[in-house]
Amino acid sequence: MSEGVRNVAKPSLAGSRVILTRPRHQCDALMVMLSDRGAHARCLPVIEIEAPLNAGPAIAALEDFCRFDIAVFTSTNAVRGALMLNADLAGVAEVPALAAVGPATRRALEEVGIAVSIVPTEEFSSEGLLRHPRLQPSMVRGKQVLIVKGAGGRALLANSLEAAGAEVTSVDVYRRSRPEVRILELLGASLSEFDLIVLTSGTAIEHLLELASETERRQILGMPMVVSSDRIARIARKRGAQRAPFVAAGPEDEALVSAVESWRGTLAEKSK
Repeated sequence: MSEGVRNVAKPSLAGSRVILTRPRHQCDALMVMLSDRGAHARCLPVIEIEAPLNAGPAIAALEDFCRFDIAVFTSTNAVRGALMLNADLAGVAEVPALAAVGPATRRALEEVGIAVSIVPTEEFSSEGLLRHPRLQPSMVRGKQVLIVKGAGGRALLANSLEAAGAEVTSVDVYRRSRPEVRILELLGASLSEFDLIVLTSGTAIEHLLELASETERRQILGMPMVVSSDRIARIARKRGAQRAPFVAAGPEDEALVSAVESWRGTLAEKSK
C-alpha cells in the first residue's frame, strides 16, 4: 500500500434504506446518526403532535407545579408540551422529585434547567419506571403525584401509582393526530425504495396502516421492522407483520441505530 493510503472501513449501514415513523421534529437526530453510518434515512411522520383539545387542567396543574411531591414526564413531547403551556417551568428553583421515562426525556428536562432524580436503569418504559426504588408503594403512599403526558396514552403509570396509595393527577399537554395525506405524499417516495421501517409506538403502527393503500399495507407488513420494545413487537405481529421485528434495547436513538445494525448484520450473514 502506498504511503498516505489507508484502509477505510466501509460504513456499517452503507446502502441501507430506512424509513423512520416518528413525528417530523423527532426524526432529525436519528437521521443524522444513520446517515453517518452510510444509510439513506427518510422521515415518514405518521404522527403529528398538537396542543390538547382542553388545556385547562394541564395549565392549572403546571401553575401549581411545586405542590406535588413527584412529577412524572412520560416523553420528550410531554416536556415540550408542558413548556409550551407554561414556559416558567424552565429553570424553576423549587421542583418536586422529577421522574423521566428515559434518558431522552431526562435530557429534555435538564436542558431547561430542571434536575431529574428518577429514571429507569434499564427498560425505558412505564414498566421500567415503576420498578424504580423511589416509586415503590412504601415511597409513594400518600404522596401527591403529577403525571405529564399525551392524550390517550397508556394508563399503566396512573393506575399502578394509585393502587400503591399515591394521589395521582394526570394531565394531557399534547395530543397525537394522524396526517390527512397519503403515505406517498408524506414520504416523497415509494415504499418499495426502502429496505427497513423503524417503529417506536403502537400509535405509529396504527396510523401507518390506516394511511396505507391495500398495496402499501402488504408492503409494510412484509418489510423488516425495527421496534423499540417487545410490546411494540407484539402489536406489529398482531397487526399482521410477517417477520419477527428486530427489538431495540429501548426507544433511544443509540439503541435504535444498534438494532438497525443488527438487522444489517443478519443480511451479511445470509449472504455468506
